[in-house]
Amino acid sequence: DKLCLEGTRIEIIHKISQWIYDTKTNVPNIFFLHGPAGTGKSAIAHTIGKQCEDQGFLGAFFCFDRTFSTEQTPSKALKSMAYNMAMNLAEFRSYLSELLNKDPFVAGSTSFQEQWEKLILKPAQLVYNTKPVVIIVDALDECGPQEGNGPRRQFLSVIMEGAQKLPSNFRVLVTSQLENDILEVLTKYASQLHIQDMSRLEHVKEDIEKYVVHKMQRAIDLGNFTLDQCKTLAERAEEHFQWAFTVCEALYQEVKPGINVKQHFEKFMRLSTDLSNSHTLLDQLYKSILEEVLDPTDNDAMKEYRKVIGQILAASEPVSKSILQSLRISYDHYLEEADNEKGVDAVISWLGSLFAGVNELNVPIRPVHTSVRDFLMDESRSKQFAVPIVEGHGIMGVGCIKLMAEKLHFNMCNLPSSYLRNSEVENLEELIKNGISPEMSYACCYWDIHFTHIPSNNEMLNLMERFIIGYSLCWMEVLSLLDRIGIISRSMDWMMEWLKKIATMQELCRDIKQCVKIFGKIMTESTPHLYVSAIPFLPVELILSKVIWRQVPKVASICKGKEEHWPSIQAILVGHEMGVYSVAFSQNGQRIVSGSSDCTVRIWDAETGNALGKPLKGHNDRVWSVAFSPDGRRTVSGSSDCTVRIWDAETVNPLGKLLKGHNDLVQSVAFSPDGRRIVSGSSDCTVRIWDAETGKPLGKPLKGHNDWVQSIAFSPNGTRVVSGSDDHTVRIWDAETGKPLGKPLKGHNYRVCSVAFSPDGRRIVSGSFDCTLRIWDAETGNPLGKPLKGHNDGVQSVAFSPDGKRIALKGHNKGVQSVAFSPEGRRIVSGSSDCTMRIWDADNGNALGKPLKGQNDWVHSTACSPDGRRIVSGSEGCTVEAWGAEINIAIGNDNVSIQNDGWICGSDGSLLLWIPPAYQMALTIPPLQLVISNTNWASLDMSSFTHGPDWAMCFI
Repeated sequence: DKLCLEGTRIEIIHKISQWIYDTKTNVPNIFFLHGPAGTGKSAIAHTIGKQCEDQGFLGAFFCFDRTFSTEQTPSKALKSMAYNMAMNLAEFRSYLSELLNKDPFVAGSTSFQEQWEKLILKPAQLVYNTKPVVIIVDALDECGPQEGNGPRRQFLSVIMEGAQKLPSNFRVLVTSQLENDILEVLTKYASQLHIQDMSRLEHVKEDIEKYVVHKMQRAIDLGNFTLDQCKTLAERAEEHFQWAFTVCEALYQEVKPGINVKQHFEKFMRLSTDLSNSHTLLDQLYKSILEEVLDPTDNDAMKEYRKVIGQILAASEPVSKSILQSLRISYDHYLEEADNEKGVDAVISWLGSLFAGVNELNVPIRPVHTSVRDFLMDESRSKQFAVPIVEGHGIMGVGCIKLMAEKLHFNMCNLPSSYLRNSEVENLEELIKNGISPEMSYACCYWDIHFTHIPSNNEMLNLMERFIIGYSLCWMEVLSLLDRIGIISRSMDWMMEWLKKIATMQELCRDIKQCVKIFGKIMTESTPHLYVSAIPFLPVELILSKVIWRQVPKVASICKGKEEHWPSIQAILVGHEMGVYSVAFSQNGQRIVSGSSDCTVRIWDAETGNALGKPLKGHNDRVWSVAFSPDGRRTVSGSSDCTVRIWDAETVNPLGKLLKGHNDLVQSVAFSPDGRRIVSGSSDCTVRIWDAETGKPLGKPLKGHNDWVQSIAFSPNGTRVVSGSDDHTVRIWDAETGKPLGKPLKGHNYRVCSVAFSPDGRRIVSGSFDCTLRIWDAETGNPLGKPLKGHNDGVQSVAFSPDGKRIALKGHNKGVQSVAFSPEGRRIVSGSSDCTMRIWDADNGNALGKPLKGQNDWVHSTACSPDGRRIVSGSEGCTVEAWGAEINIAIGNDNVSIQNDGWICGSDGSLLLWIPPAYQMALTIPPLQLVISNTNWASLDMSSFTHGPDWAMCFI
């Protein structure tokens, strides 16, 4: 439908075709076609795309559309383009497949630059093809709002910069309106582009006249329209194809009684041609069409118009008349009004010249052009026909909630057995189609987006409370079947903000989010296990548990030793083959990095516990220390192989070569606060500072210690470095010159294992194997007060509280290997060689709860997430474990006879039950009963356990 009419746009199509074929080395490989709304840019792009596809030249085609703004992000555009090129180019496909096998998470990167380079540029450089390969990006201006350095500008910059590096036979065609951010990027790269302004094209009026004659041919044949009228209409279009198209569509629409086609035409021809701005011509036309079918003085009609059009404009994706009507009826039920079954049709059926799909029941309805949406949403342009989109969100949001409340139920798709994975269910797609209607699918996926636009009041809060309490379980069931489980976390985050006036509801939303964090993977794998495996292990004191247990009584139950709250251990990060010596959170809390004796570094998703990519291999000996850069995009590691390595934390690949310079093992590494430098401390008695971008050493080694350097740290302003050594001293260094500042800080009687700056940089704390802590004046190097005594073994880790007023702690049964403050400074977490972690009250030094015992070996390293809600620990036992910092009970620590992924399966592979991480460490399976045991053992009662073909009996 978007193709140019044959015989029109000949010159510009020829010009672009010649550019595609031109093999000269100095020919720009980007063609930028720009012009105002409605001038036919997309038709040209689609025509070129069709020609390239027919000739085998098309690499990728992506058309942005503001109607799909929720889904059509720049990131998704890059992934779609990579997919298109893989389908069209065999060599590209081969390389991309290999890349994704090695690095499956690259597609999820948040960096447009990385996505372009990894998913498009590198595979393209391996395509040995002399024929043209064309990439088309249509309607770039619709990929997001105009912002200073927002996603749209970043995306365009990546395209402009990255296209220059493509092979010479690649061509990139971009169409767009010129808005300020786009114009700025275009100006920067102007010399490297072929730019065409639509207003400078020739024969536009003649092309529009041909188009109008084609569109009106049926009316001409019937004697209702003339060739002269076609010519007049084309002249009045002022080179706007969209104007001509809309008028032709309107002339074919039914009009008010007493108005014939001739009168209709003459009214359009009398419209003002004042082009004081680029919108005027189309605005006048749209207003005229609306005046034909609507009476602005008819309050009831206008009210109905705003409701229906508001629904269409508020929709998160284009929806059909059927979906609009279903949601409208549910909304009317909420208002206790009579069903207005003809409401949507009564409005939309008259507006076929402005909206596509109005004459079909199940075809998505959408504005015929972005300019229609922009006109209706801008009151300064549309005046009395303006549509307040908030009302549309209200109808859609409330309609979604009411629809779900009316039609959600247990086992929506009649799944036959809990033994089966979703992928093993026969005809699952058909079951989903029959069980989950299009309107239900839309409601489950997008209700939350609508509610973020609805003002919060008591009535809406009550509605939301009733839905979450009564229907959240069935809602999660639908999303697991649609493979859209990620929506739950997004919805609960938004709802916690929206429901902030109701503490119990916020807690319930957090419970649902945590439930998905722990059980989401198995829910997606086998939907029945949302009920069969998740509900038995929900902690006793949860509001969520109290809400749903009475609905699902016939499942396994823990009759003794059940957790009252979410277990501290939320995930066991299994992947290292030997002891884990160092762990750290990224600054945003989304990732964890770990370093191990198996010579590898691993990066983990802190939410799911999944490893991101394969182990980072590059060291030849154990990895002693790891750290994230402040922006979270890089990690650094120090190893016994005497080297430092920098890694890309997003692609999980090494950056540059090994940083060589030390002559013995690297014990400690850290980034500077600005991320531009790295400091390392080594057993060769030196400290080194490195350029984090180039990997080159900055100056000579910092020499002054006479024994191993165990710990190093940057000052908060990045101007100084502190180091602690086995020579019993602490030293302060100028981070710019590398010179020591003052004399060694002497006072310890044994090796100094840990050092840290206070947040204001004015003090230093050190911990030693002489069982003491010391505080030093960072300016003078003088000790402040006497040594802090209270430990019975060596102090291997120290930390200041964020406010700088407190230092950690006392009391494990053996040596303390690591300590860290929570971000707000109120709690301390410690890891010990007694195989436990402990959480402490930083105000009074008291232990909070019992020791966290999940690992069976020394806990070498601990860290708190930036939000203070999680802890990560690394142990000698080859594991990294993630814990909830607000809870401190762990259960079990013996091996169990379950699969590594937590499933207990029958001999035929059938799924019996999934055991969450907190319960996986000590599990035996005697006949008919499961026992989870250590000192606080727990017993799983199977007497009411319904499963397999009978699983649906679990719900009442």
